[in-house]
Amino acid sequence: MGCAAADKTPTPEGPKTALGEPGETEAVNQALADATQAAAGLGIARHVLYGEAKPDTNTLEALPGRRAFVCAYQKKPRRLCASGTGQDLAASIQAAATNLKTDAGEKIRPENAASIRLKLDVAISSRSRTFTKKNDRPKRRKVATYGFFVTNEAGEASWILPSEMLEAGIHRKPGFSRAKVRKVLLKRNEAIGALEDGFAYEEFETIAWVERDEPGAKPPGVFRLYRLHPAEFADTDPQTLLQSSVWAADYLMSSISAKGKIRYRYKTARDKTTSSYNLIRHAGTTYSLFQAYDRTGFEPYRLAGTAAIGYLLEHTRRDARTGPFLPENSPDFGESLFVVSLPKGKQTEGDVHLGGAGLALVMLDQYVESTGDTETYLEQSRAMARFLVASQKSDGEFLSFPPKRVGEPPCRDEVSPYYPGEAILGLIRLYSYDPNPLWKDTAIRAADWLIDVRDKGKSASKVANDHWLMLGLSYLYLYTGDERYLDHSLHICRAVEFQYLKNKNAWNKYPDYQGGYYDPPRSTPAATRGEGLGAVLETCHLAGRDCGWIEHLLMETVRHEMLSQYDPDMSYWMPNPAKAFGAFNGGLLDTDVRNDFVQHNMSSLLGAERHLLRQKGVVVPGGPGWMEKRLKGTAYPGVPKAELTTLRADSLRYRGETKWEKMAQDQGAK
Repeated sequence: MGCAAADKTPTPEGPKTALGEPGETEAVNQALADATQAAAGLGIARHVLYGEAKPDTNTLEALPGRRAFVCAYQKKPRRLCASGTGQDLAASIQAAATNLKTDAGEKIRPENAASIRLKLDVAISSRSRTFTKKNDRPKRRKVATYGFFVTNEAGEASWILPSEMLEAGIHRKPGFSRAKVRKVLLKRNEAIGALEDGFAYEEFETIAWVERDEPGAKPPGVFRLYRLHPAEFADTDPQTLLQSSVWAADYLMSSISAKGKIRYRYKTARDKTTSSYNLIRHAGTTYSLFQAYDRTGFEPYRLAGTAAIGYLLEHTRRDARTGPFLPENSPDFGESLFVVSLPKGKQTEGDVHLGGAGLALVMLDQYVESTGDTETYLEQSRAMARFLVASQKSDGEFLSFPPKRVGEPPCRDEVSPYYPGEAILGLIRLYSYDPNPLWKDTAIRAADWLIDVRDKGKSASKVANDHWLMLGLSYLYLYTGDERYLDHSLHICRAVEFQYLKNKNAWNKYPDYQGGYYDPPRSTPAATRGEGLGAVLETCHLAGRDCGWIEHLLMETVRHEMLSQYDPDMSYWMPNPAKAFGAFNGGLLDTDVRNDFVQHNMSSLLGAERHLLRQKGVVVPGGPGWMEKRLKGTAYPGVPKAELTTLRADSLRYRGETKWEKMAQDQGAK
């Protein structure tokens, strides 16, 4: 947890409370909302810790002596913190920094200042509480917006800062335990003594600022922190979206082993990779990496993605299946290829999921689009398509969990809301380079069933936010011009809008809820909706329809997504930044990384960038019709080498070259 430095003496630092000197709240809040004053506060800490010139502190000296917390983050020890109060805010910050230097000065050395990130928290409110329950389940909106402050009769104190609820992994769904909170408080300062069940504490809120990761800057800039992400939304201009996408692609590339297995779940706060796996998400992740290759032309992405294709194909099975639209006497009859899931913790085969073959086919389709190679995996693509056709019932509905073996019943009598859309997208994109009418007709039957049966009569509050269907309909509209596909796409967008507005009443008090979906918002629901909204904008473009309201919804969604990326600024707290850099976490309260979190967010950002560039008359790869252009010889050079070097500079700074870059260099040398 870091050093205690917990206000060893009651005077002259001020009241032994979480808040410190109360004073005028509005004046404190207004000053601390100003980056200039935050930089001055951190400048005081740098003056004390590193001997740098003291900044102008006149404004801070005019503010009441609220309690300040100064933390230093570095590789080892990761987090060292101290607190202090004084007669004014500048004095409080100086007291906190002095306490930190006294307790841990030998670990925070001036010569290492360039590799240390400082964080400043200032208390803005507090209220007395009692920890009465064994497990606390606060309102999800409040998690990581407040911390804990305890004192004893001897004047000893300890605390947990709001961001530490997530940094230290204290909060875990659905809440946190009294035992965990007590353990962390005692670790920070064991002198507070035993904390009995039902111990009293102060629940306090802070305004927090962190030094940016700006190599060579002295002093570095600052950004405001909220929970455990930037308080301000990022810009959504094309260059920013491309930069975020490259960081994400670099993360995915780094997560792929030489055998093609992708790191599935990484627990960032604990620096631990889990053993669980999901082959369907493997396929989706590989698809997204080839999207990044399509956009950038960066050869190591292709090499890593190709290895991942190989890994997936090793976990497929073949048989000869029939269905209402694939009888044995059909000229298209032949072997089917499908993915068999690997249950958690088991090596034996699990169920057959329609989405396994559906997303695997989407993955192979994207390989073809990004490389122009129609031959290498054509046989496997057709075999997967036959499996999908054989899994379609006579009314057009797909079996979500087809039989594991011919003649057996379906693996499960359940319906997936997303597998049909994945199958539709895989089939219709296969049709673009292998124009067998069976692929298109199967996709049309499936889409018509979803529109006319599953979604018939459903209002915007009831229709599934099915982004795979939105993607599939954009390609179906290209090949059919059927206005129903546009109309239903717009209807799903209204369903997305309905979900978007459900959190509106929280936006003022919890600004990071804006653009998010569910409570608490998670990154993947936002990202999948972003993918779908981008696809519908493609459909609107094909139809010549003005869909400005969808663009607004997309940009709101994308802004929210970007709160979840581990960019240079947000690397400050991690035990292993090299492993997580560029990834997207699970959302506002989930610091873990999973490969599909990264996949969906990157795909969404690339789609949003493509839309914005199209408005400027700039064409980049992706979307309906690009496959045909690619196969007819339209060349896209990728991102210029000098620009890509700049875009990838931070990835290289954090983790260096991966095996895939070295492989590309070796192949280039040959």
